[in-house]
Amino acid sequence: MKKRSLANFLNVSLVLLAGFMIFVPGVLQACPLCVNATPYKDGLLWAVGLLIPVPFVLSYLMYGWFQRAS
Repeated sequence: MKKRSLANFLNVSLVLLAGFMIFVPGVLQACPLCVNATPYKDGLLWAVGLLIPVPFVLSYLMYGWFQRAS
């Protein structure tokens, strides 16, 4: 039962994170000092947006890997 509840928790957290990133784009902006300091501000926005979920995805994959191994 614990395995299923943890998997459900991870799935719900990933969905909430994705929804948060879609509906609150201000979170994805870089620091206030460098947002308008470079012509590459859109690149910074995309880099931050793509790197925020990386720890969550890696944690989920490691969890699945350990579950399969045990």
